[in-house]
Parts: sequence; C-alpha cells; structure tokens
Amino acid sequence: MKMSRKVNTSILLTGLIAVVFFSSGVVSAQTPIAFTEALGFTDINTAFGTAIRWGVFFAVLVAGLYLVWAGFKYVTAGDDATLAEKARTQIGNAVVGVIITASVYLLLKIMTMIIPGLSCILTI
Repeated sequence: MKMSRKVNTSILLTGLIAVVFFSSGVVSAQTPIAFTEALGFTDINTAFGTAIRWGVFFAVLVAGLYLVWAGFKYVTAGDDATLAEKARTQIGNAVVGVIITASVYLLLKIMTMIIPGLSCILTI
C-alpha cells in the first residue's frame, strides 16, 4: 500500500514531537527539578494531570481551527463538486478528531475513578 506524501509528513512530524517530549523527560529525570519553583506544581501527579488537560485543550483547539478552515473552504467551493467533497471530508475529519479527543479524556477520567491507585498518579 502506497502512502501519500501528506501521510508520511504527518507520521514524521508525530514521531519528531514524540522524540522531543520523551527525550526532555529523560533529561529532566537526570537533573531534579523543583516543581514549585520551575513549573508551579507541587507534585508529579498534578503535573501529569495538567499536561493531559493542556494536551486535550490544544487538540480541541486545532480541531476547531481545522473545522473553521474546512467550513470556509466548503462555503467558497462554489459549484466545484470536488472541492466541496474535499471540504466535507475535512469537516468530518475535524468532528472525528474532537470526538476521539473527548473520548480519550473521558476514558482517562473513568479509569482514574475505577482503577485503585491510579488517582494517586493522575490528577485530572
């Protein structure tokens, strides 16, 4: 199966972001950080919870901007059926992105309520 250039670029960008996040965690694990001074957190579970909330916020923000952009493209498509179809596909993708993001957040909330001890690690 041949992947498009756009898919390859998005996979590469996702991998690069993951490497940056994971490598910074390794470096910060070697040098202790005073959470109260540097980041404003008192413990690691609050930091994890805040990172998850910010991640969900940015994911929804990006999906919302993508939805507005796709709506603009749909409105300006005019009589061109192919442009209108592409814009409709983008609108559907944005809605699916919001649904997946909300589902992951709700799943994490439910897991912290059900699994004993997980609320000590994550404060969402």
